Amino acid sequence: MGGPWPLPWSPTSCALARTVVREVLPQWGLARLVPTVELLTSELVCNALRHAAGPLSLTLEWASEVRCLVSDGSPVPPHPIVADLDDENGRGLALVEMMAARWGWEHMLVGKSVWFELAAATEKPDRATGDGHGMTTTGEIGLRDLSADRSMAA
Repeated sequence: MGGPWPLPWSPTSCALARTVVREVLPQWGLARLVPTVELLTSELVCNALRHAAGPLSLTLEWASEVRCLVSDGSPVPPHPIVADLDDENGRGLALVEMMAARWGWEHMLVGKSVWFELAAATEKPDRATGDGHGMTTTGEIGLRDLSADRSMAA
């Protein structure tokens, strides 16, 4: 399990969450999932910022699937809407539903977690080049390291 990583109540949280995904999944041998997990994680964080309240956090889990949980302080469950063709918003949960193997939400002691899962077959490191990224599989990344060393644009 990686995290939970607390996220600030700010639009920069979407970029920060994507950075965590880009750092953790390759450590787990799951680099091929990065684009999809980045997109869906960003959608869930954005939805939390628009429709919920703090605190906000991200957790990544890996067993037979990769599970991403975005937790917020609101007990109100997410509800997909049908966006019109010219609507600028309203497609986040539709993307999650379309691209994830499963998704849902669960009540927490404070608020809820909205989650999705993707099948996770690991990639084998290339022993000849040493391209196993030489990292641990814990997914331990400090947010201070991510935010202090990088300029993150949403």
